[in-house]
Amino acid sequence: MLDWAIAAAGLVYGGGIARARLGGTLAQSAYLSPAEAEASLDALAAAHPELARVERYGHSGEGRPLRALRIGRASAPARMLVSGQIHAGEFVAGFVARGVARGLLERAASGDVAIGALLERSQVVVAPLLNPDGAERVWRRNGWVGAGGLRHTAAGVDPNRNFPAVAVPGRRAWNSARSRRGAAYYRGPHPLSEPECRALARLAGRERFCAAINFHSFGAVVFRPSLEGIYASPDEDSLARAMEVFDGVFQAHQPHVPYRPVAERPAAITGQLDAYLLGAFGTPSVTVEVGKPGLAALKPSRVLNPFWLANPENPQRWADNDIEATVRSLTALLEATGGQAGRPRQPELAAY
Repeated sequence: MLDWAIAAAGLVYGGGIARARLGGTLAQSAYLSPAEAEASLDALAAAHPELARVERYGHSGEGRPLRALRIGRASAPARMLVSGQIHAGEFVAGFVARGVARGLLERAASGDVAIGALLERSQVVVAPLLNPDGAERVWRRNGWVGAGGLRHTAAGVDPNRNFPAVAVPGRRAWNSARSRRGAAYYRGPHPLSEPECRALARLAGRERFCAAINFHSFGAVVFRPSLEGIYASPDEDSLARAMEVFDGVFQAHQPHVPYRPVAERPAAITGQLDAYLLGAFGTPSVTVEVGKPGLAALKPSRVLNPFWLANPENPQRWADNDIEATVRSLTALLEATGGQAGRPRQPELAAY
């Protein structure tokens, strides 16, 4: 009898998977489509015209606009970057980045003195959708994409392996860039081959961000580029102080799950955004991997769908976990850096 019950349960479960594969959709989830996400930036700017404006900083491989919400007084001298969804399928990253923008603007509108002071001194550039072509593909296919599909641009390149880098001694990380087209971590034919990455590099060169926070998923960790070796700068204590924000201040304001800080040693030719910003412009930059997989990923409608391997069922829980931590960290980063980027470790990288 037990065998029959197990078999029946297996059939029901398998049927749920089949139905999801044939007709499942993300439209009933808590996530926004790429078009809805872009519209939300316009809505925020319209609701707070004195503090926010949407800017186009480039275009994608398929011609979609790359847009950012600039928050702060026009006279504010410092610049900070908050970005998300450089990997196509990491929708929760964009969800949290937009939440940070909303939190800054709503608190400023409510008369929050600390946020008002922050936005008088700095402009926070929030770019929550760095890979719109990839995001559109994932949404159109209801998340049923391969490992590369969760990461790639329209050209099949992992954009977080496409930035200029210098080979340095050390063991290659397991997820270092790959030169084989079709690989999930394919770095592209040459650095900045992707218009999305070129546009972001130009933006960084113009703005000279004093700090950058880049949201990804899924891991509940904060990756901090190591300051060892080519990144060492003993004369710039502010850089070390900025990195320490993510080993204390950030976690102290995460009510659900404090993320574990992880120092990443330089690996050979990874082409990651954090190392590029640090090396080319002296910008302390970290990757925040939002949230953890939960048991909801085992539901029949989700168990085999790659989308749910990269995104939690309830993104708002993780936004609640990370927004205040990010806002507090921006304030601490401004103090640690004095609003200035550090001395570039590898200025030759900015010449691309």
